[in-house]
Amino acid sequence: MTLIETSPPLRVVLDAAEAWTSWNVRDWSPTLRENLESWLQPNLERVGDVDWGATGRRMTGLEIGTPRDWANRCIALADGHWAITGIRFRGLDLAKPFVDVIATSVAPSADGMRRLTELLPHYEDFSPLCLRVPAPDPQGMSAAVSSAALGAVTVDQLIVAGRVADMAARPPSADDTVALREIDADAAARRTAEIYAELAQSRPGISEWATPEDEESLAECAEEGLLFEVLASGGSAGILALARDDSFGLRGHCVQEVCIDAEHRGRRIGPAALREAALLLPEDGDVLWGHIHPRNEASLRNARAAGRKVVGATLWFAPNGYPGMPG
Repeated sequence: MTLIETSPPLRVVLDAAEAWTSWNVRDWSPTLRENLESWLQPNLERVGDVDWGATGRRMTGLEIGTPRDWANRCIALADGHWAITGIRFRGLDLAKPFVDVIATSVAPSADGMRRLTELLPHYEDFSPLCLRVPAPDPQGMSAAVSSAALGAVTVDQLIVAGRVADMAARPPSADDTVALREIDADAAARRTAEIYAELAQSRPGISEWATPEDEESLAECAEEGLLFEVLASGGSAGILALARDDSFGLRGHCVQEVCIDAEHRGRRIGPAALREAALLLPEDGDVLWGHIHPRNEASLRNARAAGRKVVGATLWFAPNGYPGMPG
C-alpha cells in the first residue's frame, strides 16, 4: 500500500462517487455531480491536512501516530485503484474506531469490497473494528459479501428518500387533522427530550440508534424556517425539523427530527406531518430524505407511508479477522 499525498483529479473522484450512487439518486438529481462535489469537497480538502489531523488527535486525547495519520488519506490499492479514507469513531466513542471509505475507484461489488480490505492494515495503530462503506444497493452488496465469504456486513444507516412533488401529491391519511406550526428551538428541544425519554421507557435500547436533536441543531432548522410543532386536531403531537442538505448526491432537505408523542402514535400523524412539510417545500426536483437505523421499524414504516423509500445505505464491513461494530 502507498500513501498518495493528494486526491485524484476531481472529475475522477466524481466518476467514482457516481458509480457508488444508486440509480434512484442519479435519476432524481438533475445536478448530481454538483451535489456530489459540494458534499465530498470538505473531505477531499482534508487529505494530507496535518492541521486538521492535529486537531482531531488533540480532541480525542489519544497518543496514537502523528497528525498526518489522523488526516484523511488517499491510499493506492493493488492494480492502480485508490481509496480516500479517514479514521473515525462511532458516536465519538473512542472504543469504536473505524475506517471511513469516502470515495474509491473500485467497483461496488464483491471484488471491490475484497480490494477494500487492503485499507485496514494501514490503520493498524488505531485498531479499527471495521470499514464503513457507502452502498447503492445495501441488500445486494450484503448478499455479495456473504456469498464470497469476505466477512460480515451490517447496516449502519439506511438512506430513505422521496421526491417532494410525489409526497405532496399523496392524499391525507391521518386519523386527525394535521398541521405544522413554527416553534422556537428551546421549546422544541424540551418537547423532543420529553418524547425520547418516554420512548426510552417503552422501547429499551432505542438510545443505541436514535437520539434527540439538541437545541443547537434545532436552532439551525429554525433559522431556515423549518422547525415545527406538529398539531393533531389542534393539539400538540410532536416535533418536526428539516434542514437543507444535499449529501449523498441528493438535492433537497434532510429530516433532522420527527417525533410523535405516545398519545398520538399509531394514528398516522408522522406521515401526515411529512406530507404537510412537502407542501411547503420546492417541488423542482427536490427530495425529502433522512437516515434511519434498520432497527427503527416505526420510523421506517412512517417513512414508507409518507412515500419515501430506501435509496442507499452506509454499511459496516468487517473483513474476516476483524471484530466488526458492536450493536
